[in-house]
Amino acid sequence: MVETEQRRHFQRIKSLSNDKFWRYMNVLHTRAYTKAENHYQEAMDIVLTPKQKAAVIAKANEIRELWDGMPSITLDATEDAEMRELGV
Repeated sequence: MVETEQRRHFQRIKSLSNDKFWRYMNVLHTRAYTKAENHYQEAMDIVLTPKQKAAVIAKANEIRELWDGMPSITLDATEDAEMRELGV
């Protein structure tokens, strides 16, 4: 992204209301979390056996859902609609 695009994006973010800003931040953090999850999946594909990988994924889901209270959601339609609503 070149500097003019960065400035334009920054100005757009600055113009958001408090509520829209935090919703936008949630979208960005969700994207980052998803990308990190993809990296771990790829690493497990390389290093672990399929059985070990399945055990790690099951435990990670348990920790996320039961310990942290964060249920699984799908992002495709949700994120697109939210980003359009935010005007970003």
